[in-house]
Amino acid sequence: MIAGSSGGHILPALAYINNLSLVKDPKSILFVTNEIGKNYLEKIESNKINKIILKSKNKFFFIINLLLKVSFVFLSNRRIILMGFGGFITTPVLIISKLFNIFLLCFNKIYIHEQNVIYGLANKINYFIAKNAFISFPKDNMRSKEIFVGNFFINRNKFREKLNHNFINVLLMGGSAGSLDLNNMMLKEITNFNKAYLKNIKFFIQIPESHINVLKKKYTDLVDNNCKFFSFKDDLKPQEYDMILSRSGSGSINEILYYTNNVHFTPHLISRDQHQKFNLDYFLSHDMSQKIFYIPNKKNITSQFYFNPLINPHSIQKIICYITR
Repeated sequence: MIAGSSGGHILPALAYINNLSLVKDPKSILFVTNEIGKNYLEKIESNKINKIILKSKNKFFFIINLLLKVSFVFLSNRRIILMGFGGFITTPVLIISKLFNIFLLCFNKIYIHEQNVIYGLANKINYFIAKNAFISFPKDNMRSKEIFVGNFFINRNKFREKLNHNFINVLLMGGSAGSLDLNNMMLKEITNFNKAYLKNIKFFIQIPESHINVLKKKYTDLVDNNCKFFSFKDDLKPQEYDMILSRSGSGSINEILYYTNNVHFTPHLISRDQHQKFNLDYFLSHDMSQKIFYIPNKKNITSQFYFNPLINPHSIQKIICYITR
């Protein structure tokens, strides 16, 4: 399994690894990632899973290190099943595997997983060398290699946070890298909000590590101690919040809209393919609501269960069944 660059690529890979280790010997599983993936390794349930962590900031040393470590794996094993979950580090690994198939008569099988509506740059390249591409969104016209499995879903049975409903709870989710512009939107809204109501509101704010000190001060100056900060949380319970301001990455948009529509999504538009915009457009075209962002001055929780019909809670298991059958 290869994944890097963001939580949107890495979290489905880890879910796949944890499920696969229940049916295959964990010692036969190898996870290749970079510095970002290193931050998520504690979510791997078996300590027998093998790992290669590549430093990718210096591209020259990254390629040299990759060639040395990955080539050794391919030389030692002639029949490997590879699954690329996205991020730029997947492409060179899959290309090396393909070259081993061609020139050294290896029998590696290459698959990819795409969690967004459109393929990212890495997976656009990977598609041409993959045997199959597992996709998360349904299409009217499937390409020959595509297999629809539905969108990855975080374990619903795990422990989730329980909030104090004496407060109005407001959440900001900026994705694995955090988000400066979403935080600026939230700060502007707080600044314009009726100060008499602020004491009744609890804010839960995702902040990029690089800006944590500056942004913390800005929030605490406005709302005193009614603010909790985090860089990553995996125990979120979306239906506990009265309003959510979020990026529209595939994981966030599916998880939130499975439980609640008290949310305003703002796509991250800096990425070259603008996949978050296309994710959001897809949901809007299927009548999923997109609320105007505001901070409520009264409780906004409803008892109605908000079901997202585009999700498949068993998407990861479906991939495993297909590959291991």
